[in-house]
Amino acid sequence: MARNLVGLDIGSRFIKAVQLTEEKDTYSITQYARIEIQPQEPIPDALRGIFESNNFQTKRVVTSVSGRFVIVRYITMPVMSEDELRNAAKYELGKYIPFEVDEVIHDCQKLEEVQEPTTPEGEKEMRVLLVAAKRTFIDEHTSLLEDAGLQPHVIDVDSFALGNCYELGSTLNPEQQDRNKLIAIIDVGATKTNINIANATTSYFTREFYKGGDDITDVLCKKMALEVKEAEVLKRNPGSEISRVSECIAGTIDDICHDINISIDFFENQYDRRVDSILLTGGCSQTVGLSEDIERTIGRPIVKWNPLENFEINLDDEKKAQLTDDMPQVAIALGLASRIRKD
Repeated sequence: MARNLVGLDIGSRFIKAVQLTEEKDTYSITQYARIEIQPQEPIPDALRGIFESNNFQTKRVVTSVSGRFVIVRYITMPVMSEDELRNAAKYELGKYIPFEVDEVIHDCQKLEEVQEPTTPEGEKEMRVLLVAAKRTFIDEHTSLLEDAGLQPHVIDVDSFALGNCYELGSTLNPEQQDRNKLIAIIDVGATKTNINIANATTSYFTREFYKGGDDITDVLCKKMALEVKEAEVLKRNPGSEISRVSECIAGTIDDICHDINISIDFFENQYDRRVDSILLTGGCSQTVGLSEDIERTIGRPIVKWNPLENFEINLDDEKKAQLTDDMPQVAIALGLASRIRKD
């Protein structure tokens, strides 16, 4: 029997919804929609509209959160069982979060054992992922979904959704399943940039910083006296204005590239491992000159990632064309829907 799950990426300006269907160990995209949130429009109304206007087969949704009320930490702990880890995690949390432990919802996951003993006593240790979010923040987010008549299944984190999208895509294409290859997925969105450094099965480092496409748009509006929609088009397709546009946005792009570079440098120095491949996605990834500037700053090639490439797409021609056009923007929504594999 087929099972459906909808990944719902609620952005600052757009909502993207991807329905993934699992049947007989195959995964296919069976519905897609993207809408722009209208000024002053309540989020539940926008969510209700996207489901009423499109033929989604389920109201079970996976969404994500981010920001200062969400804490992600990668730590080392003595090797212990899963039950012991869950008991120990709440005590470890207090060292890393700016809230009281009883004010947060938290989870933990063992990643891998450290190969060489790192304690003075020679005890074996393991790397652990700790995630915590302010309880009131999650409650508010859940209420938005329930007010729209939806059924929250999982509340995830944006950067983990990127990793889940890559992981499921790699499963569908065994040639990509190389556990020794490290990839950095960089999603440059409207208001923020997410980074996830992972292999085909495990995330080792995530970071988000609040710089993105809106900053580039704002610069163009100010320097070239443009309306927002004009600037949005021009930054992707500057045509004969390419020299002027490139000059106007150079400083902002440099800032984004700098933060990406120091993130990758930090990981490589911390883990003494080199990132083998860098995948670029997100709505802002189409900005003129961005991928080339990242390549130049980091000193290695950038691949513009197509998160859809290994998935079967069962949509009518119009929907398929829309999904293809929106390809750089759907990685998080598709990664959220990829949670169907872990049900």
